[in-house]
Amino acid sequence: MAVRSPRCGRNTHPPEDPPASPDPNALMIADRLASLGTLVAGVAHEINNPITYVLGNLGDLDRLVGAMREAILTYRGSTTPDVIASAETKIFQAGGLEVLDEILSDAQEGAVRIRDLVRDLLLLSRVTEQASTPVNVHEILDSSLRLVAKQLAARAVLVRDYRATRKVAGDRARLAQVFMNLITNAMQACTPPDPPRHSIVVRTQNTDAGIELEIQDSGNGIPEEIQHEIFTPFFTTKDLGEGTGLGLYISRRIIEQHGGSISFRCPPSGGTIFRVHLPECGVPPPHPPQEG
Repeated sequence: MAVRSPRCGRNTHPPEDPPASPDPNALMIADRLASLGTLVAGVAHEINNPITYVLGNLGDLDRLVGAMREAILTYRGSTTPDVIASAETKIFQAGGLEVLDEILSDAQEGAVRIRDLVRDLLLLSRVTEQASTPVNVHEILDSSLRLVAKQLAARAVLVRDYRATRKVAGDRARLAQVFMNLITNAMQACTPPDPPRHSIVVRTQNTDAGIELEIQDSGNGIPEEIQHEIFTPFFTTKDLGEGTGLGLYISRRIIEQHGGSISFRCPPSGGTIFRVHLPECGVPPPHPPQEG
């Protein structure tokens, strides 16, 4: 409703609050994260192509070594024993077929690890519209844990306690982002360099409507005076440049968009437990997630 100004006789409207200006730092961080995702995806694709060739060649070499072994065994004791004996001597001097088998096995294992790492990076960096398909959370958890295996081993002992048997309806990439955030936070709460003193437990179990997932660390815990702020965007206790303060905020939004919930508690024994509830495939969420 218009209000008449007694001073000048003109109709004026009550002042409105000006729209909030976007936080430049927030925009910069969002842009940096988007650029990082694009960079990771590009690097992953560049690695993925040659590693496919390496795995193929190693497979061919493995078959060739098998054929060589079979040929030697076939012709051993034949009319040309001197030739066979000479070949066996040369192979033995080079380390023997067993050593060759070991080298091939190690090379294949390393190449498979690189391939899986690339696959996991692509999953984490993929930016798509949210999809909803039946997913096995254990596969996504293991994918996330592989990406941080070395860093985690330097800080804590990992314990997996997978008991859930149900699949949930979800977006693999977005759930991977949540699990990676929670695992990273758990790692950072465990102060190195005394890993036997710390542990990170990842456990799952079935619930009435879906599954429950917990990530528990034996680290420093969350001070009581800031516990009410940890899901607030841009809130962080990390040093400048070490955290954006968006991880838990985004994680909560993603889980709520999946019809689930996320919570935490700090037990008296120390550390922190983050708990995620997700509905089973075919079970509608109790309340549709609201976009704010």
